[in-house]
Amino acid sequence: MTILSNLYVILILRILHIGSGIVWVGSATLYLLLIIPAARSAQSAGQKFLQTLGPKFGAMMGIVTTVTVLSGALLYVRFFAGGISFIWTTGAGFAFTVGAVAALGSYVMGAGFFGKMQARIEKLGAEMESAQSAPNPAQVQEMNRLQSSLMKAYQFDLVLLAVAMLAMAVARYL
Repeated sequence: MTILSNLYVILILRILHIGSGIVWVGSATLYLLLIIPAARSAQSAGQKFLQTLGPKFGAMMGIVTTVTVLSGALLYVRFFAGGISFIWTTGAGFAFTVGAVAALGSYVMGAGFFGKMQARIEKLGAEMESAQSAPNPAQVQEMNRLQSSLMKAYQFDLVLLAVAMLAMAVARYL
């Protein structure tokens, strides 16, 4: 993999990785700590806003997270030229590995859980909205359960992203 030894390739990969990582962590933080609470306080108008934002936000996050993971994987692979032992014999290798595992955990959650859970919430919300009468207690209870599960997953995801960010930020100095 001589191309991964090229200084310009490494610089481009680092810019892509760090830039998209900043957008990933910043967007996740903004969404969880500001947008969701504001939408909740706006009640039905907030729900409509999230229904409009959700697909666009999800598509953007899909691109940003994939760029982050792919560029990070290519940067990580170049260390294997000297053997895999760098992971457990150097502080930097260990920190990059911890960061990579945390980021991959967040990536898998985003790709495999968030979209499906949001789709279930949207479907139930549409059923509740289209009903001629007030939603039945079982639907309300299920909606509350789904939203609570999604919020807990978002919170866990933010912890994973913080671990990834901090581990990678200090790795060079270990």
